[in-house]
Amino acid sequence: MSNKQDKSTFFIFNLVIQFFIETFVAMVIGYFIGKYLDQWLFSDKVLFVYILVVIGIFAGISNFIKRALKYSKGEEENEEKRSD
Repeated sequence: MSNKQDKSTFFIFNLVIQFFIETFVAMVIGYFIGKYLDQWLFSDKVLFVYILVVIGIFAGISNFIKRALKYSKGEEENEEKRSD
């Protein structure tokens, strides 16, 4: 029982770390692509930087939600199999 709880705690910790890393990387990539597009299209505006950084944040949140839902469904299926 303790082993299952340790696995669950490790998985949740891993999920949170992945969320922060993926969101940070998506934001950095969005920043640099946006900066390049802004320099190419506009001389003094930073429109694409803001848009692509926000898209990077939403991409990180979306991946986090998908993984959390997948984990919760997998956990429910395992409990149903044990009760049978």
